[in-house]
Amino acid sequence: MKCECGGILDVIRIEDPPDALSKEEKLLYKRVCDVQCLKCGKVYFSQPYDFGKKFNVFKDLNNN
Repeated sequence: MKCECGGILDVIRIEDPPDALSKEEKLLYKRVCDVQCLKCGKVYFSQPYDFGKKFNVFKDLNNN
């Protein structure tokens, strides 16, 4: 994510899922986060962190 000034946004806080949820419900809960620009210091609150997926798929860079 990028700031309006062009700087990179760094995650500074991630929401915890509510305690009342079961383990399965916590996996599906869409959390939000607060981010801060590393260039200008501006803070953006309640940005999407999870998109309802159980796993984030990453490419294995070790296997060409």
